[in-house]
Amino acid sequence: MNNNLNLFRLIPLMAFICLALLSAAGTVHAANGNLSLVSMGTGDPENMSLRARKAIESADLFFSMGKRESHPELLKGKPVYEAEHGLFGEGGAKPRRSAEAAAKLREENRKLIRTAVAAGKNVVILDNGDPTIFGPQIGYMKEFSDLKPVVIPGISSFNAANAALQTSVVSGKSRAIMLTSGSLAHGRDDFLAGAVNEGVTLALFMVRDLEKFIDTMSAKVPRETPVAIVSNAGSSSREKVVIATLGTLSEKIKGIDLGAYLLYIGESIKG
Repeated sequence: MNNNLNLFRLIPLMAFICLALLSAAGTVHAANGNLSLVSMGTGDPENMSLRARKAIESADLFFSMGKRESHPELLKGKPVYEAEHGLFGEGGAKPRRSAEAAAKLREENRKLIRTAVAAGKNVVILDNGDPTIFGPQIGYMKEFSDLKPVVIPGISSFNAANAALQTSVVSGKSRAIMLTSGSLAHGRDDFLAGAVNEGVTLALFMVRDLEKFIDTMSAKVPRETPVAIVSNAGSSSREKVVIATLGTLSEKIKGIDLGAYLLYIGESIKG
């Protein structure tokens, strides 16, 4: 009888211990923070999504590549660290500092991010446009894949440039569009020209030498082919649109400060 009585007395204590253990386990789980790659949109601040704004507002610390002045009211004096361009090397992006300096920064950022997430902090890596289209910070996703990072998308310069053109980029004879870089290395001129001649509209990022690009493509694509340049897409004060043909573009852009731009080549530019 006494044994049964003692057992009944132990039941509440055991239940309390179990609840305490479950609570502690839950606390440990809740302490884990998160890592997000967040797009700030492109151009004007209004092009940032609500989801991105919420993620930035709830962040404890940031990693940024020169974007810390874009939205100072959102950063609110929180710590901002250097993300560097292509620090973890995905998507063809490479660091812009020496190999030794990049290796040192990689190690520092690994330690900062892992320590912060383990301590329950929300870490945000700031980018703009679509981080998955030539995004210089996409390498963070693979490097920290065990932390289950997420990408919070935003308006790409491609989306903003399409809106500036005010036409469908898959209209008329062109029923496909190709997003690619403007590099002509390794025989890509034949590849790009072939696509245009097959009716594909090209949306070209990072055309480093526009005059050379125009000259090279003019030898392989009809000079009457419609082209467009959209510079500073998404910026209400700086956005410019130039509509021309491959043969007239050079003359039309004389004296224009293009800044950052996308170049379109293809029949859909006619509208």
